[in-house]
Amino acid sequence: MKLKVYDLNSNSWEAVEGQPLPEQICKPFSVNSWGSNIYVLGQDLHVAMGKISKVNLEGHYEKKFRFGVRWHVEDAPMAFSDLTPSSS
Repeated sequence: MKLKVYDLNSNSWEAVEGQPLPEQICKPFSVNSWGSNIYVLGQDLHVAMGKISKVNLEGHYEKKFRFGVRWHVEDAPMAFSDLTPSSS
């Protein structure tokens, strides 16, 4: 699954590099974002929270940046373990 970020300064879409979406988030069915954070709701109601950041590329004389993401997963509460999405 590819992730892109819109950069207002360059008026372009940039690819996000970094960790892939965590294994617990198989079959993601809802995605939302707020600022530089992205939230993905997956099967069994696990939630992956990604922090998108701009990283300066070293070794370049001009200021070049890329975007990266670091994921954190919150497991669903056991009380929700028997719930399934209404689309299934």
